[in-house]
Amino acid sequence: MAIRVFFLLALVFCACDSATETEAEDNTVAQESGSQEIIDVVEYHPNGAVKLKGKSQGGKRIGKWESFYPTGYRWSEATYRNGYREGDAVTYYPNGMMRYQGRYYNDERTGIWTFYNTRGAMVKKIDMDNPQGENNFKTDSTGLR
Repeated sequence: MAIRVFFLLALVFCACDSATETEAEDNTVAQESGSQEIIDVVEYHPNGAVKLKGKSQGGKRIGKWESFYPTGYRWSEATYRNGYREGDAVTYYPNGMMRYQGRYYNDERTGIWTFYNTRGAMVKKIDMDNPQGENNFKTDSTGLR
């Protein structure tokens, strides 16, 4: 019985040691991805559908990035520069209808952002440079004023 316990403990110890080696290998890969090489990035949902895709350079997002629902419908798309959202951004409902659209500058919302309900009717427009301004437009949930 003591021999079985010894082998069981030895097996657990070896398994823990292997996990440490795997973590060290993962850290090496993460450090190597810090280079200036442009890398295509794709992540998947558990069902195999694409979750997100885009490009990375030096560990930072660059260019157009897209995210998807597990059903395959597009969730969002945004443009990145040096890891920051920069430019147009659009987000969609699970049914494929646009949820909102706007622009980012240096990872902050700027300009006019337009929001829609699940049926595609515009429900509000907000100037993110002056969110409390009088030029903002809001409707009821039906999209009618």
